[in-house]
Amino acid sequence: MRAVLCVCLCLDIVIFTWGKELKVTSILRPPFLMKTGSPGQYKGYTVDVLDALAEANNFTYSITPEQDGVYGVKDDKGNWNGMMGQLVSKKADLAAADLTVTDARKMDVSFTSPVFHSSNRILVWRPQVPPHNGLVVLFQPFSGDVWVMLMVVCMIVGILLAIINRYSPSEWSKIPEPEDKTNSRDSFTVNNALFFVHTTVCWQGFKEAPRSPGGRFLTSMWMSFVLFMITAYIANLASFLIARTPDKPILPFKTFHQMELQSDVAYGTKSWDNFLQRSNDPVLNRLHFISRSDPDNLFETDEEGFERVKSYQGKFAAIMEGHVADYFAGRDCSVMVVGERIDPTEQAIGCSDATLCSELSSSMNKVPLKDLRQKWWPNNCNSEPLSEFLNKPEVTLLTPARPLNTIDLSIAFILLLLGIIVGVIMLLVEVYLARKKAKKEGPIKLKTTNGDNALTEGTEEEKAPIAEEC
Repeated sequence: MRAVLCVCLCLDIVIFTWGKELKVTSILRPPFLMKTGSPGQYKGYTVDVLDALAEANNFTYSITPEQDGVYGVKDDKGNWNGMMGQLVSKKADLAAADLTVTDARKMDVSFTSPVFHSSNRILVWRPQVPPHNGLVVLFQPFSGDVWVMLMVVCMIVGILLAIINRYSPSEWSKIPEPEDKTNSRDSFTVNNALFFVHTTVCWQGFKEAPRSPGGRFLTSMWMSFVLFMITAYIANLASFLIARTPDKPILPFKTFHQMELQSDVAYGTKSWDNFLQRSNDPVLNRLHFISRSDPDNLFETDEEGFERVKSYQGKFAAIMEGHVADYFAGRDCSVMVVGERIDPTEQAIGCSDATLCSELSSSMNKVPLKDLRQKWWPNNCNSEPLSEFLNKPEVTLLTPARPLNTIDLSIAFILLLLGIIVGVIMLLVEVYLARKKAKKEGPIKLKTTNGDNALTEGTEEEKAPIAEEC
């Protein structure tokens, strides 16, 4: 008896669709349903699924796109609009689109087994590998003000050494030329003094060192300053080289939770979509309120969100259904999809009759859903996995180095300032003592053999033999 009932049921199902033309309501939305250019002709993922089912069940169909583009919402009176309204009113046999299966919809219509699985993800601007500016890294250990100060003090020290050489009684410039056997009289002219400063900064050798106490003290403090600066430079340069960002593009975030922690990139959803608010995850609830705190973050259609991501170039991210984001990212390499899959959903074909849905579900295994997914969601951009990208929190951990400023190097500059002040004071004292000594010894008046008076500038000891001879 049971066998007879099963056979009768199967015959009823076959008779129900055999050679029948089914009315299909759908929504124009790429890549599910798109116009071909010919009147009444369509292409897309939905068309390919219907073609496979029609071949397996021997039926034909005609598609009528829903004019208002609404999937179906139930009002307070219990009436459905959109595609759901077409099914409930029996004006259509099938609703074939990316129609999400929900408990409310299953109460009034039947659904086939899923033809598509989706979830919500994030569409972002695709970052590029940050350029490495070559030798610019050699200037990064010091801040700009330190480099300026270093050039200024080099000029000051060089000029002071030239001044000390010019006026100090014990410097190289005061050696009589016949006694200058090493050609050192010009060791600290302005040009040579600046060159001396440069060679010491680079830790190179030099011919002569200053002879005067002031010049030697200034040089000692200068070399101590150079030692501090070179040590700090090499240590910080090593930090910059170690912490250099790998040759990977940097994403502002990779997950919804990371997106909630940052404020550099604005984000939003479609104005009517409230799946973030329905979530049990408090982070997603906060994303909902943050995204709606600025009305400019909301968009009406997926295409509008996609265009905003492109035009903002890294300053905006659009939260949308994953299959829509994948479709945009597969055709435009300037964007990409990130984020874990949240709020998973199933899309199926809605039927006005449960028997029809049962028949279509039984032949769903003949539909190459995987191949159709690859056909209509091709990866034309050869997108790299997310592991090939860095996000900003990871980069922050990789780059602890920062340029040293004048406050960090204040001890070295104070030490050099001390050397300048003391060196100048020692020069003034040396010049003062030399003049005082010369004034005290003064010129000696001597008589010549012809009785004329003459002035000599020698000391009494140097002129005594001459006086005796006279």
